[in-house]
Amino acid sequence: MPDVTGGKQTVTAWLMNTAEDSAVRAAATRDCPELTRLTLSPPPLTGDDHLGVELFTRLVFSCLVDADWTATGEYERRALGLAEESGPNALDPGDRLGRVLEFIRARAAAVGDTPVSRVRRQVLEACLAASDRPPGVFTLTVPTGGGKTLSGLAFALKHAAVHGLRRVIYVAPYLSIIEQNAEVIRQALGLSVADPDVFEHHSLAEPISEGDEQDRDDQSRVAATRRAENWDAPVVVTTNVQFLESLFGNKPSRCRKLHNIARSVVILDECQALPPGLVAPTCGMLRQLVEKAGCTVVLCTATQPAFDHERLGTDRLRATEIIPAELDLFTALRRVRLQWPEGEERWSWAEVAERMLRAGSSLCVVNTRQAARDLFRELRLRRPDGDGVYHLSTYLFPAHRLEVLRVLQARLRSKKPVYLVSTQLIEAGVDISFPTVFRELAPLEGVVQAAGRCNREGEIPDAGGNVIVFRSLEEAMPPGWYRLGADQLLQSLRTGTRPRIDRAEDIRNYYERLYYSGNLDANGIVPLRRSFNFPEVAEKYRLIDDGGIPVVIHRFEPYAQEVAELLHQVRHGPRRRTARRQLGRFQVNLLRGEVNRLQQRGLICSLDDQIELLGWFGDYDPNVGVVADGMNDVLIV
Repeated sequence: MPDVTGGKQTVTAWLMNTAEDSAVRAAATRDCPELTRLTLSPPPLTGDDHLGVELFTRLVFSCLVDADWTATGEYERRALGLAEESGPNALDPGDRLGRVLEFIRARAAAVGDTPVSRVRRQVLEACLAASDRPPGVFTLTVPTGGGKTLSGLAFALKHAAVHGLRRVIYVAPYLSIIEQNAEVIRQALGLSVADPDVFEHHSLAEPISEGDEQDRDDQSRVAATRRAENWDAPVVVTTNVQFLESLFGNKPSRCRKLHNIARSVVILDECQALPPGLVAPTCGMLRQLVEKAGCTVVLCTATQPAFDHERLGTDRLRATEIIPAELDLFTALRRVRLQWPEGEERWSWAEVAERMLRAGSSLCVVNTRQAARDLFRELRLRRPDGDGVYHLSTYLFPAHRLEVLRVLQARLRSKKPVYLVSTQLIEAGVDISFPTVFRELAPLEGVVQAAGRCNREGEIPDAGGNVIVFRSLEEAMPPGWYRLGADQLLQSLRTGTRPRIDRAEDIRNYYERLYYSGNLDANGIVPLRRSFNFPEVAEKYRLIDDGGIPVVIHRFEPYAQEVAELLHQVRHGPRRRTARRQLGRFQVNLLRGEVNRLQQRGLICSLDDQIELLGWFGDYDPNVGVVADGMNDVLIV
């Protein structure tokens, strides 16, 4: 696989190592003499290895796009009189590992010797020991709060040092995890927010486009654009959508980065979030990255899916678990007692509210945004002053949600009462801890993740946290695999089998049954790849079927002035694309049907005839966000 990052070197290297004509090789060497030490050879392919040929085609296309765009960028920099751009820093994994280990030691010293800190030390030691193993697929199965982010980073750096891998790519499903863990990774590496050695690439950190004339005169922004498109940074932090959809994409902007994924350590955090209907094509592609592109893939979660399920056939992943079984981390980190619903008992939202208030500070995670509003309303009826009652869902824009979380965490630290109702956005990657957690019946992985928000640091001794799973009267939830997962769990409960959330074998059994319930390649992507139908593959591989339409909330204090300034920049300023990206912090995604209905009522209107930005002109409640009659959905968010 290529060991170059762009420009004419990329394609020249490929020509050097595939051309039989010595004259071509000699010409390539004269053009780029430094390439004599590089290799870029096609992987071993057999006549029926269609997927191998398909992946190699993607990588060659990536090289060609990167070469073309990099050469164009060099020409434009010279034309604009900009300084020649320096290349990215090398990963230098040995030095960076030392910084990470020192950071972990300092953190552990601040916490002291506790059961949780001892488990985290064991996880780190296991990761360092496993890093000497040959490249391949690894699983890192660690209970929530077990320190897998930093330990996984330590594994990646040492593994890269041992095996000569060239970058670390950290991938997570949710922006809440990305923003939190990107900050931790930078701190561990001793880097500032502005340091390009850790490059964030997601919807709230999209750099400008090379086609944006207004931003081209800024050297650092041009460099940021290139890094986003070809990922030539030592550490990349990105989302499932950006990483996985690029692997199956067909657009030049998405594909340009692919050759730089080769020979990387890819950490897939919270890998249970992968939609089951895409498990087969995703596992097949990850296996190819290891076998054909020299990558190592690490699957991190507390609820490890059955990615080696027999129904996956040749797409199944054969993985090595990093954590030795004898450590029995789930027993060591047992922090909660779990109560399952009794028989066919169901609770009204009024009853759930009463139970939350009796329990003291508590979190309730529900399946839909409408359920979150209904329960929040019941809580406010019982605490009219609203003291300590909070709501979280994606009807609140991201900056507002982050502020609510900061207030919650401060109240919990000061032992003030907190009663929070949330959709599943609270379940993964949010560092918050309640003594009691209520969870509406959901797929087992949702129950386990919700339990990870209870007694997170083991502050209540003797596994004193309480997790109560209940069935609601409405029992509304998204269709498809989410409903199938909840049904699998309910069927187990009805037969008297109560899964233990601190036993990996029980979680494994759940996934084994779940994966027999539906099609693991629901969109027929694997056959499309075999037939080299790149456009159809890109169209059908979508992690989010309908991500919604972003609508700007522009009249809510204390953010109104900042939003107004950004809107002015979008309309008239020299940094239009940058300002538009920053508006993402103040946008709510609504379904297309919702937007159409609300537009007809004048609640959503264009903010400018010349730009494609929609603004919210209805009520925005400081507690529940976007408010309009008739908004009643079953989206999980």
